[in-house]
Amino acid sequence: YEYIEWMDRLGMDEITSQEPGAFAKYIRLFKNTICGRHPIGVYLSALKENATAGKEEVDVMFVKYAQSSQVRSNHDSSVSYASAVIRRI
Repeated sequence: YEYIEWMDRLGMDEITSQEPGAFAKYIRLFKNTICGRHPIGVYLSALKENATAGKEEVDVMFVKYAQSSQVRSNHDSSVSYASAVIRRI
């Protein structure tokens, strides 16, 4: 479960960086099955475009993280949950 959290937090860090390419690279590298990864990528691209065009800048901050169970063997399973707040700067 600690490795899962480490891997999840890496992905969360890539999301807070607001770099769509970095998040896509993370997905390719770790093959983490993030539900909503495609909408997250689209949203990160929109954030990047808006920031580049000087239209809007935001801050992305994760406020809650949890796992459905603590995986201790290859036979266990778990689902991770994370919630973020996105606010205009």
